[in-house]
Amino acid sequence: MPTPRVLVTVERPLFQRISTSESRARLERLAESVTFNGGDRAWDAAEVRERIGGATAVLASWGSCAYDDRLLEAAPALEIICYAAGTIRSVAPPAVFERGVRVTHAADFIALGVAEHTLAVVLGLLRRTGDFDAAMRAGRWRDIGPVVDRELFGKRYGIVGASKVGRRLIPLLRPFDVEIVVADPYLTENDAQRLGVRKLALPDLMRTSDVISIHAPVLPSTHHMIDAEMLALIKDEAVLVNNARAALVDTEALVAELAKERFDCALDVFDEEPLPPDHPLLGMRRVLLTPHVAGLTPERRARLTDAMLDELERHANGLPLRHEVTVDQLESMA
Repeated sequence: MPTPRVLVTVERPLFQRISTSESRARLERLAESVTFNGGDRAWDAAEVRERIGGATAVLASWGSCAYDDRLLEAAPALEIICYAAGTIRSVAPPAVFERGVRVTHAADFIALGVAEHTLAVVLGLLRRTGDFDAAMRAGRWRDIGPVVDRELFGKRYGIVGASKVGRRLIPLLRPFDVEIVVADPYLTENDAQRLGVRKLALPDLMRTSDVISIHAPVLPSTHHMIDAEMLALIKDEAVLVNNARAALVDTEALVAELAKERFDCALDVFDEEPLPPDHPLLGMRRVLLTPHVAGLTPERRARLTDAMLDELERHANGLPLRHEVTVDQLESMA
């Protein structure tokens, strides 16, 4: 098959972070021609239209414009969009698929990082590692107050959303001999059986799980799905984790519930980022906060371009894509 003509819409500073010198050299070898964005921001739709005319492939990432009908009219040769980031919904509307343009993304690659981070904060909260560290620095030996450390082994673990992250998390939990339950309207009983999990309604999961982590997409039906009613169902001494999207949880209701100090909570996403310095979450006990870093360590971020070059090479050789997105998947994607 002809070698691809690639348009890299990612701004230079970001492209340097999501690639290595080896992957950049690989791109030059793989492509017939490459047009780079040498600026300090992603190109908007008008700028892409000016440059996309002869391109057969686009390499995009965070900040990308949407490939709507008007843009696609300027891209008659376009065959594939390789999105070196997560959610593709805002970038590839149905018009892309109607034109026969293939779409692939790095969401599965990122998902493993989020799953790993989820397990890390769950174990940290259960074993009270932060509290023990603070106590030792304050001259106290094993004195962390009334909240005791406990283990993950044998607990019921509730996953809200059988997304890529949720599915990546399941095998990481297996060594702990947990019972895994999942709430997801898109998960069939056959899929649940194949994954080795039990499907539950969301209220039942919230009421009975010892650990709950949220991995659902933000859709009209999932906005504030974890509201005051759901939060009140959480067991005392449970753990709640949200590394997905802040909009899935009613923050005001969460703050009110956390003030009771009934359970532990880890949050990596917030309604406003950076989190304002006067936000009540910052002063709360039993709350672990991280600055939206769950998905990507620098080493994983630097491999995003390679993941998409793998896809581009498969496309060029007429092979099936490993991370292809179909139009049917858009409805339930993050």
